[in-house]
Amino acid sequence: MCLQGGTMLGPPDTVVELGNTEVTEEIFMDYLSSLGETTYSGDKYRLFEHNCNTFTNEVAQFLTGNKIPSYITDLPSEVLSTPFGQVLRPILDSIHIAPPGGNVISSQNNHS
Repeated sequence: MCLQGGTMLGPPDTVVELGNTEVTEEIFMDYLSSLGETTYSGDKYRLFEHNCNTFTNEVAQFLTGNKIPSYITDLPSEVLSTPFGQVLRPILDSIHIAPPGGNVISSQNNHS
């Protein structure tokens, strides 16, 4: 965990103001809980298509009605559009990510 306005890697390079919210903490916590059980459960994580930036964009819209900048949300597709990204994708898709709490997230292309 980190302090408000900070990151685990130190201070952010840029801060983007998205606006204010009228959403109460109780409603926000209910919303987060619902997202965690459905749209953003651990098994649905995909490094390139359904990731922390996707989550942040959806939460920002819920709270403020504004999206996060497209230079953030478009970054995965920009990486994948390069020759290096096309080579790297199968390797990254094969990696299993284990988030805190012990849930294992399998790659999208994982076949039994």
